[in-house]
Parts: sequence; C-alpha cells; structure tokens
Amino acid sequence: MSLFAAARRYANAFLETAIEAGKLETAKEDMLSIREALQSTKELQLFLKSPIIKKAQKKAVISSIFEDRVDPLTYRLLTLLLQKNREELIEDISREFIRLYNHHHGIIDVEVSSASEINTKQMNALIKQLESTTGKKINISPVLKEDLIGGLKIRIDDTVIDGSVKYKLNQLKERLTSVAVE
Repeated sequence: MSLFAAARRYANAFLETAIEAGKLETAKEDMLSIREALQSTKELQLFLKSPIIKKAQKKAVISSIFEDRVDPLTYRLLTLLLQKNREELIEDISREFIRLYNHHHGIIDVEVSSASEINTKQMNALIKQLESTTGKKINISPVLKEDLIGGLKIRIDDTVIDGSVKYKLNQLKERLTSVAVE
C-alpha cells in the first residue's frame, strides 16, 4: 500500500471517529494547526521522518508540542501513528483530513490564477458565480501569475477553465499558423 493510500485511510477513519464523537469542528481546527506547524517548521518534518531518531524522542517532542494544544481525540491519533511507526504520514493525513472535511460539508477548493490582484468585490462576485454554477460552497485560493497577461484561470479539482489572455493569444496563434497560405 502506498503512503498516500495509508494517509487517506487514516484520515477517513479519523473523520468518521470525529463525527461519531461529535468533535468534527475541533478535529478540523486541530488538523489545520498540525499542518501549519509542520509546514512552518522544516526541522519538525525532518525530525519526524528520520529513521534514526528513537520513537521515545519523537513521542516526547509530539507531546511537548501538541498534547496541550489539541483535543485528546486528535492527540490519540498522533500517538497511534507513533506506535505504528507512521509519523511520516502526519502531514499527509492532516491535508487529506481537511479535503475529506470539505467534501463532507460540500465545500470545494478552487484555485483562481490572475495576472493582477483581484479586489474584494470581484472576488465575492466570482465566489457567488462559482457557488451558483457548482451548487457547492467555494473555498477560493487566489494565485498571482503575471504571465497570464489578463483574465482568469480557474482550477476546480482536475478541471481547468482558462479565460486568460495568454491562452486566447495562443489559440489565435495556432489558428493563424494552421491556415494554409495560398
């Protein structure tokens, strides 16, 4: 089984456990906190993934960082992962848990790339349009890509809607170069 598949199984089991315990929102906040801690501290990631560091040392560090910061349910997951020598999955589990949480609540992640910053009014209009089109709540991530020249490029899962000027210019170039000169 791949590491990603294992992370997905742990995340799914933890989501179900949190729902049953009535602690879904707390679990989500804990997972966001854990993911942020791991992403902001490269040393912590390397420490947890290192095969030469003893389990007792890893447990002590996890305890000192998270025991008083997260719900006991979340802390039990972390200690279980340590017991099973799966601590390298913690970041992937937290990422997958958030994805599953969003899916559970009908929230989809949308990446919107633009050549310039989108103002609040435009962003709200875009969110409203995307929510109307998809029938889901939208969690939007704006990305600045000046090479787009203008317009927007929207990514929803594996679907890309490219309304950028760069894309339209490339299409025009292809059409013009494919026309046979008589």
